[in-house]
Amino acid sequence: MQRIGFVGTGLMGRQMARRLMMAGFALQVWNRTKERAGELLSAGAQWCESPAACARAADVVITMVTDSNASEEVICGRDGVLAGAHPGLILIDMASIAPEMSRTLAAAARTREVPMLDAPVTGNPKVAADGKLGIMVGGPKETFDACLPLFQAMGAKIIHVGENGKGTTLKLINNLILGVAIEAVAEALVLAGKAGIDPVKVLEITSVGGARTGAMETRGARMIAHDFSPHFSANNMYKDLSQVMQLAGEAGAFVPATGIALEMLRAVKNQGRGELDSCSVMTIIEAMANAAVKTDG
Repeated sequence: MQRIGFVGTGLMGRQMARRLMMAGFALQVWNRTKERAGELLSAGAQWCESPAACARAADVVITMVTDSNASEEVICGRDGVLAGAHPGLILIDMASIAPEMSRTLAAAARTREVPMLDAPVTGNPKVAADGKLGIMVGGPKETFDACLPLFQAMGAKIIHVGENGKGTTLKLINNLILGVAIEAVAEALVLAGKAGIDPVKVLEITSVGGARTGAMETRGARMIAHDFSPHFSANNMYKDLSQVMQLAGEAGAFVPATGIALEMLRAVKNQGRGELDSCSVMTIIEAMANAAVKTDG
């Protein structure tokens, strides 16, 4: 299992593919825009003209694209991965997609005798570059075991959750926490400013104690600086929290805080700023409070 096909070399995929090359795996790559694969091609990866061509040249194909529709297209489309299926091929979809789509894609793969894992990740491009992603995997345990060296090249925390669809389900639950935490950070920073406290002090005190959160640690300083360059866009977070709401309805669970976070993300999208980082929800809180977060430093 040395020949890896990698489909989708965007901000995250490019770093994940690079980690596989660093681990010694031979890489075949495809991306909708070839220029985005330039860095990998310069490092020795081979270009394929389609996802199907990647599959024909690989033992394992990893797909890392934007959403459910994109995953379905690159896997099941006319020139998709399954069009290039061959005996022994394994498919790993690492996109953040709806659990029902993961199950549908896995069923389609089984008709071609291709085992599939859904393995979404948590972490940003820098975390991916350092090989420290969290990876949540659903699918056959024997396939997971066979692919573990690939996951170890890309991640620091790798969890097999259960059957197909469970990896993407856990990713939604993870992003529920992140989305609500970002909303809480935004509210705290705006409230601090309105109460006459430098928001940097909030950042400092929440670095210890029970209020410590990854959302504050990774985004707090950027929010204070109004740096909303995308790590995980408002569009993507909105997509995931919308799927959380659907999952909760199906499971009979209640997620009221998620609903609030979703509506704030909707406001960002309605203002045409969905490509900004999800922490841009702070601008909505600022507008509601007629205030701007700023530091005295």
